[in-house]
Amino acid sequence: MKFNYVLVLMFAFFFQFGNAQLSYDDKQVLASLLSEKINTLRQEKGKLILERHEDLAKAAELHSKYIAKRNKLTHVQVKTAFPHPRDRVEHFNKSFTNIGENVLYTKPIRIAVNKADLKKLAIDMYRSWKNSPGHYANMISDDFKYGDFGFTFNEKSKCVFAVQVFAKKGYVIENQLSDNAFSVLPSDLTCGDLIGNKDNVIVNVGNALSITNDEVFLGYHNLKMIKEILENSNDGFAIDLVEREQLSCGEDNRLDVSEIYEGVMLKPIYRDELLANNIAQSPNRLIVSLGEIPNHLKGKSLSANLIVIKNGKKCSYNVSSRIPSRKYDLKHIEPEIYSPEIVLKTQGINGIYEVDFDFESGQITPVKNPVIQIDDNKIHSIDIKSFTSVDGNSKTNERLHKERAGYISEFLKQQINIDSESIHIDAKENWELCYYHIELLGLEEILGRDKEKIKSFLAKNKDENWKEALSFQRQSKAIIYVNGTWESDNANHLNYNLTDALLNEDYNLANRVLAEMYLKESSNLFLNEEFILDKLFDKPELVQNVSALLLKNINFYATDNIVFFVRNWLSKPEVLSESAQKNLLNLYTITARRLLKYWDSSSDDFSKVMHPEKVEPLFDSYKNQDKVNPLFLNYHMASIEYFGQINYSPKIGESFEFISNYFRNHSKSIEDDTNLSLFFNNWSMFHMTIESLSNRFDYDELDEALTFVLLKTLAAYHSDYAIESFLAIHKLAIKFNKKRWCEWIDEDFQNLRHEGVKTLFCKTCNP
Repeated sequence: MKFNYVLVLMFAFFFQFGNAQLSYDDKQVLASLLSEKINTLRQEKGKLILERHEDLAKAAELHSKYIAKRNKLTHVQVKTAFPHPRDRVEHFNKSFTNIGENVLYTKPIRIAVNKADLKKLAIDMYRSWKNSPGHYANMISDDFKYGDFGFTFNEKSKCVFAVQVFAKKGYVIENQLSDNAFSVLPSDLTCGDLIGNKDNVIVNVGNALSITNDEVFLGYHNLKMIKEILENSNDGFAIDLVEREQLSCGEDNRLDVSEIYEGVMLKPIYRDELLANNIAQSPNRLIVSLGEIPNHLKGKSLSANLIVIKNGKKCSYNVSSRIPSRKYDLKHIEPEIYSPEIVLKTQGINGIYEVDFDFESGQITPVKNPVIQIDDNKIHSIDIKSFTSVDGNSKTNERLHKERAGYISEFLKQQINIDSESIHIDAKENWELCYYHIELLGLEEILGRDKEKIKSFLAKNKDENWKEALSFQRQSKAIIYVNGTWESDNANHLNYNLTDALLNEDYNLANRVLAEMYLKESSNLFLNEEFILDKLFDKPELVQNVSALLLKNINFYATDNIVFFVRNWLSKPEVLSESAQKNLLNLYTITARRLLKYWDSSSDDFSKVMHPEKVEPLFDSYKNQDKVNPLFLNYHMASIEYFGQINYSPKIGESFEFISNYFRNHSKSIEDDTNLSLFFNNWSMFHMTIESLSNRFDYDELDEALTFVLLKTLAAYHSDYAIESFLAIHKLAIKFNKKRWCEWIDEDFQNLRHEGVKTLFCKTCNP
């Protein structure tokens, strides 16, 4: 509800005759004269006249007596049952809303006894109010439809104390879910202290509401800030559903007269219940249902507003609005390719078969023996990979993985005619996979410990996640390689060459194949094969071209495989060439953005991304002060997403400033400014959008896109912006694209709360 209370400057005049007090008739004449003058002014301004109402007159008379008795102008009564203008109005009539109040007192005068004297008194009162900006605003405001007066003469000071009370008839929305707003109390003077300096945060929270499948959801990026707003168990949120029909053209806006809500209020959800119902994947986020749409409102055009309840009182009411925003895309960086002059083969190893053996804990025979059907004469060699999980005694594990390897070897000899020299055994505790699982489970702090300490830690901290991880670590397999020939036009020509090159450790041939794969549009690696992961990902000579090939079509490959590759080599960059490091860092930024593309990234995805501070030293050679390297820019665009997930403001600010400065310095067109403003909005820096685009508006430099970005940001951010300029931007948007503006206002219909916007919409769009 809107309240406008203004005190007036004093004025003086004297009459020749007088008596002790203004009579009832004198007051009626004075009120009639003032009403006539104010309504003439309103008509000149194209406003509807104010109707008088006896209940407003009673409220005005009540307050005029109070201020006359105390010989002081104020809107607040102390130690009475009617401290505020709304209390006084509701004492006589509860159907009014948008309460306003003007007050004044004269210098000492002699009371008038005839109509001419009253007329002069009315003229001087009118002039005093008109010449005061605050009073004048109330006098011509579209927010009021009624106005009436009260007058009291103070016999000691010889001053007349005058009060005009303004109001609008309120509406009562039917089908409320509670008779008393679920016992939520109106705001009072303590609300300012309870809300503190969180007004802008509450605006953002209110704009984070959405309606999905007849349910209202709040999705907010900073759970810590929510907890700071909802400090106590009787703090909470409630949704107020406003219907499109409440803001129809051709009639006054029909917002409920209640002090708590304006549409239909849903049952509040208080702090403890709200936090218990959080379904966000990230521990730093909040996604929670704030209630279902009532049956009588389903299928209707609705908007959800946020009521913030502090200590059981409505202390904030936020009208939601959508703010346009967008992230920048990463800069495209062409990988560097190494392509030796090597002739590709047409014969060699051209087949790989993986045979799995699953062992339970402590067992040396698999759960089930596999079936093998391969031509013995074509077999080139076999790799046996036998593992034990890292838990348990190391000596016992050594015996286990060797005996498992022996079992697999004997089983294969019985099934396939092959000699022992062609079988290569790799039997060990599966520490590589264990380290990966430690990182995925967010236990990086134990990575630096020695193996025995890690074993001790795992022995004390076995949960379901670790049971599953240990099961994966025990999985063993045999990889069978077979020989053959093929034509150069065979669809698998490159893959066969790569297989042969890796088995024979011919890395020049392997790099030539990888280079050809990069250049050939339809070629991709088949990374689901254990052989490729082991032989291709594990060689520093191949990192440059493998990174390039992954960059070529990153969406083709399993994210976990790419993460494993990136993390492995970023932890030991000293063994890589400069070009390999460059391709790998490029792959890091893209992978990080890919994993964190949703604002509510899961803890699992987040843990896969290497901490930016671990990677930043590798970007030192790209930190040229004179010219920003696109790779370093991409690092900051990945870094801001990482720190945004944990709401770490210092690092968010550092990357935000770097990215902003880069694109501000490289802005060459209106389109560039549009993208920069959308980036500002994406990180809730709405004031930067408003400041930069307002300057363009002042110099008539806005195009259609920028105009709508500025307008929607202003509408949602509720900034203190001059009404004339605000409406001028609306008119400019209409000039650029009337249809687009009408569709936006109709969809985001709570813009129609603004009388000027509503008048413009109803005249322009003919709804």
